[in-house]
Amino acid sequence: MSFDIQFATMLEFATRGTNDIALKSRQIAGNLKAGNAKIIERLIYHIKQLPEGHPIKQMFSGDSILVPTPRSAPIVDDGLWPTKVLCNHLVAAGLGRSVQEFLIREYKVPKSSSYSNADQRPSCNTHFKSLSVVPPEAFIEKITLVDDVFTLGRTSCACVRRLTEIYPDADISIFSAMRTRGFVKELEEIVKPSYSTMSYLSENDRVRLPD
Repeated sequence: MSFDIQFATMLEFATRGTNDIALKSRQIAGNLKAGNAKIIERLIYHIKQLPEGHPIKQMFSGDSILVPTPRSAPIVDDGLWPTKVLCNHLVAAGLGRSVQEFLIREYKVPKSSSYSNADQRPSCNTHFKSLSVVPPEAFIEKITLVDDVFTLGRTSCACVRRLTEIYPDADISIFSAMRTRGFVKELEEIVKPSYSTMSYLSENDRVRLPD
């Protein structure tokens, strides 16, 4: 089933950039993936500086349930789950009602960062098959899927597909702290809030991003 979904990012990350800002963005991305509290608190500061009514702020308003995106492999006991750490900080700051571990990675899929070619990276269907949902009993109206670094959107798309199976009437959106800009040589700024629409095309298992 094809669908459109709202997604938002706050920061930009240049994988191949060579200027100082690009180099700093790579450090921030690494810290986010390590669950660095100082970096997360700085991210939250920038979210809170957005105008009232901004669509990114609306993602965390009311009864929004934050769902962390699973890692590429099942979580081991006491293992780091960076997106859950991010969710916990967001809720503690008043952004979102609660954190729910709805999505479970049943088995390992290859890390996207292991491949330089987008066509070699795991597809949306590959991610989808490796995921399951552990739903609570309560009815959920609003879900914000939370990721740390958004690149091709395949993991997030697969997560949304699974969540939609259980909550077909829920308002589901995607928030990621950073978005990868793989072909940018010089990054002009890191803090660049963006709110847009991505599309999943089921006929060829593709995710279409606006830019």
